[in-house]
Amino acid sequence: MAALQTFLSDEEIETICRQLGHTRRDRDLPPGVTARSLVCRSLHPDRSIAATVADLAAARAVPAADGAVSDDAPSASAWCQARDRLPRDLWPRLLDRSVKRLRDAVGAAHLVFGRPQYIFDGSTVSMPDTPTLVEAFGYADTKHGPSRFPVARLAVLLLAGAEAVCDWRLDPYRTSEDAQFHRLWGALPEGCICLFDKYLASFYHLAKLHNRGIDVVTRLHQRRRPDRLIDAGRCIGKDQWLVRLDLGRQLRRRYDDPSLPAHLTARLIRVTFRHGGKRHKAWLVTTLRDPKRYPRAALVDLYRRRWEIETRFDTLKTTLALNVLRSKTPCGVAHEVAATVLAHNLVWTLIHQAAHQTDTPADRISFAGAVQTVLAFSTALRHADPAPRLHSRDEVG
Repeated sequence: MAALQTFLSDEEIETICRQLGHTRRDRDLPPGVTARSLVCRSLHPDRSIAATVADLAAARAVPAADGAVSDDAPSASAWCQARDRLPRDLWPRLLDRSVKRLRDAVGAAHLVFGRPQYIFDGSTVSMPDTPTLVEAFGYADTKHGPSRFPVARLAVLLLAGAEAVCDWRLDPYRTSEDAQFHRLWGALPEGCICLFDKYLASFYHLAKLHNRGIDVVTRLHQRRRPDRLIDAGRCIGKDQWLVRLDLGRQLRRRYDDPSLPAHLTARLIRVTFRHGGKRHKAWLVTTLRDPKRYPRAALVDLYRRRWEIETRFDTLKTTLALNVLRSKTPCGVAHEVAATVLAHNLVWTLIHQAAHQTDTPADRISFAGAVQTVLAFSTALRHADPAPRLHSRDEVG
């Protein structure tokens, strides 16, 4: 698709493939064309392979002298084989570059307290009922028994403000979110702030991340009693206390990690709000202990940003139709998810560029509308003169 070719050039993709040791070059479907077709497929309302192949044929269509248009469409089988030949490590490289573009496009506007914030959350996706996918991912447990289709757990790490998916995991259904979170730790840079749900707010996560210079804002774990923590803690302001979290002997034996401290001092914040006409109470726990440097109201607003990832999941699963995968093999599923996540970042890059050019807040621009605009102008851009397109891109950038 011409609108995204600036971000996914043949030269860039082929350079990465050579660095990864992928030397095979397909004449009809080289790596650049195949990778772009996968990304474009995730944006198109018709995600069938037939539609993808038809789009490739349309992009290659060259009028002959008699006015006829040559039909040089690759077969569906050839496209699937070219897709499976793409190196799996190509996608993380392209994803990293997309995140860098988003950081550059947003600048320091996404920082809070001068620090980036990362949000972690998980969801599930289903896929065709094939033996290989059942073996790789398994069925989900429901109140009516096993699900009808294989289900995988999808975990995402989002850079808030830039709306960039920095890393993701797709694992068998029985994989815990704890395990997925641990595998994504490497993407969290030192000095960042991490937001996640209360089910991950264990002593282990708070202590290990704090040891790495990563602070956490989350809800208090459901097994901890806030009244007991307050009784043993120290009040440092309205609705906030410094409390001591202890690591029990059983948990120490379970983790068997000598780097874990015996206890951790954290800050407990009480939040009251109204919902549905009723008054509710929530408890936040954070390793950002200084109430002057990190005011209570600012931390409450910061945690509300965790709900941004619900919107991003809705974008991925509904707008980009990632809730039901179409590929029938584990290799195809991996490529499909990777291309969809990359498409998400590339569309957000266009949104931030448009926001900068029009002086409009990026969060006021519809993601679905941006996808429709990309699709609507793809044909015109395909046949446009490259020089004006590059000039316009330089003005926006």
